[in-house]
Amino acid sequence: MQPRLATQSGLVLAPPPPALTRRDSGVHHIRGAIASPLCVAATVFTACVGLGYAGLLGALLAVVACTVVGAASTRYKFVRRHLERSAELRERTRRESARFKSLRPTGMVRQTQYVELRDLVEGVEAVDPVEAQRFELQDLLDHFVGVAIAHQKCLDALRLAGAELPLTVPMIDPPRSKRRRDIQARRIRHRDECLRRVEQLGDELEAIDELIRLVAQRAACPTISAELDREIERRLWELDEVDSALHTLSQQHEQQVARANCHRDNTKFSLLTVNQ
Repeated sequence: MQPRLATQSGLVLAPPPPALTRRDSGVHHIRGAIASPLCVAATVFTACVGLGYAGLLGALLAVVACTVVGAASTRYKFVRRHLERSAELRERTRRESARFKSLRPTGMVRQTQYVELRDLVEGVEAVDPVEAQRFELQDLLDHFVGVAIAHQKCLDALRLAGAELPLTVPMIDPPRSKRRRDIQARRIRHRDECLRRVEQLGDELEAIDELIRLVAQRAACPTISAELDREIERRLWELDEVDSALHTLSQQHEQQVARANCHRDNTKFSLLTVNQ
């Protein structure tokens, strides 16, 4: 059952049906085919040709014809695969642009770290897409960006605290009123809390960095197949079988030679006996 959102006026806003939002749906493929640069360029060209030959009616018919052809082309699998790849590339580009825009206040060092991690994630996706999907590396990059933004905000809050705040507020300070001492104590507590958050967020950023590098190491290292040892054992077994067969043949040959020599000796002995 799909959730519904209630507005202040009492109206209920229902989400769009899944057929309009799924990337692998026919409506999504038709919309992508009609809005593709190739279809748009062909539509503009045929509309200009139709306008030149048959006026406004010819241009309208050319636009309708190109739209129908573009929608009908989505029946082919290679067209759908191309549209899905294009949609995925656009979504990835939009997501990447939003990340860089969010990381802009964090400085060049954090942006450089993000670029390194992004390259590692793309390398894992190219080598082992299943591993990248299992560990949700793109979502992990989004988490890295969010933590980096929170870390930068805490650093900005520490800059606002300034260096003039003492470590502690004295209990008795005649030049300062009780209200001022209370405000300074609050500022000091908030500064200490910001320091703790900075340490926690910095540790979280380093943990994300280490995790992505670990997954990249696992993907770069080839897996050892269980058939490797079996292949060696099979060949060793074949060598043993060949040696055993050769040894058996050699023994049989020696036995045959021995029997032939024995028969020859017996024949000679028989001939000598007959001659005597």
